[in-house]
Formats: sequence, structure tokens, C-alpha cells
Amino acid sequence: MKRAILREFDDLGEKLSSLNGIFAYRLRNLCVKAEEMSLLPIEVLIEGEPQKLEQCTTIGKEDDYSFMIIPKYDEDMEALGHAITIAHPEFKQEIKSMKVDAVDQAGNSKDVDVRYILVTMPEVDNDRYDVLKDGVKVANEECKAQMEAANTSADVRFAELAFGETDEDLEKLKTGRDKLNEQWNGQREKIYNEKLQEIEDAHNKWLAEREEKEQKRQEDEASHGDTAAHSMKLDELAN
Repeated sequence: MKRAILREFDDLGEKLSSLNGIFAYRLRNLCVKAEEMSLLPIEVLIEGEPQKLEQCTTIGKEDDYSFMIIPKYDEDMEALGHAITIAHPEFKQEIKSMKVDAVDQAGNSKDVDVRYILVTMPEVDNDRYDVLKDGVKVANEECKAQMEAANTSADVRFAELAFGETDEDLEKLKTGRDKLNEQWNGQREKIYNEKLQEIEDAHNKWLAEREEKEQKRQEDEASHGDTAAHSMKLDELAN
């Protein structure tokens, strides 16, 4: 088989792989859980110079749904908060502090208060649930169309280069192309379905928490009602 055909085949594989990577990146920026990749677009303007988030902060996770973003210099706190808002206005931000062990100039241990921004992903309520699912569906359809376009382009080149190839080699090319598409279409579907499940889990979490709050409210109202009724009976007995 011609070298040019094999090169075109490899190029198709790289293109399909790249499109899957872009698709995964897009879905991680439709944030449900605290995904490190969602922080990549954030640039902080410090003393007139843009810096990547990892250059000017230390990042940790409090849980699956929140980041602890600690500026290397406390004076950058305002710029940091602004940069997060620009990239992800949906993120909830709260300035908090924690005590950390440090050593003074004399070598003595001491506790130091360190401020940080607690960044929490928004809840997946009914409205956001619909928005996220629609966004994932659109991204999936766009990736699927781009993969089909990549195959169409490759097929044109294969047809141009295939003159003089044996039937056996042409069959190998077709089989290889089919397997390549099976692999990357399967990967795209996996990314798509995992994101949908993530959205479902977060929405169910929100529903359960809402139900728990409503149940507690009803119990509190019932308790207050019982207390009020008991007080009225005591007042009647006293009279």
C-alpha cells in the first residue's frame, strides 16, 4: 500500500482523536463537578500582565463540587475573583480563610491566616438541568458532524491515491477505516453518556436536598403548631 495512503489514514486517526479531545474539553466547561480543565481559560491580570491561574495560585479541592483557590499574594485576591467571573460567571465565589503552619524569621512555628476563594459549582436545578442537557446535545451533534466531515475529506484523498492498489489492499483500507471510526465514535458516545449521567446525578442530588429541606420545613411547622396548641390548652386550664 502506498506510503501516501498510510499517511492519510494516520492523519484521519489524529483528526478524529483531536475532535474527541475538543469535545471532552467543551463538556468539562459545562460545569457540573469541579473539573480542573474548566480552570484553563482563566487568566489573571496582575500588574498589567496576564498570568495563567496555576502561575499565581495554589489550587485544591474541598469536595467534588468546589475548588479552593489560594493566591500566592493576598493583594491579588480582587484580580483573581474578577478573572474567575470573566471566565465562569456561573461559579459561586466566597472569600474564606484558614490557618496554616508557618515559620517566622527566628525559626519559630506560628499559625498564619491565609485567605482563599472557595469556588463552588452552581446547583443543577430544573432550569440548569435543561440548559446543560441541551448544551451537551448540541456539542455532541457538532462533534459528530465534524467527524463525518473529516471522513468525507479523507475518502476523497483515498480515492485519489488508490489508483493501482490491489483489491486486497483496498479491502484492508476499508476495514481499517471502519475500525477507526468505530473506536472514535465509541469514545465520543462514552464521553457524551458519562456527561449526561453526571448531570442526572447532580440534578437528583438537588432534588433530594430540596425534598429534605421541604420535609424539615413541614416538620418545623408541625412542631410549632403542636407547641402553640399545647400552650393554648394550658392557658385554658389556667383560666
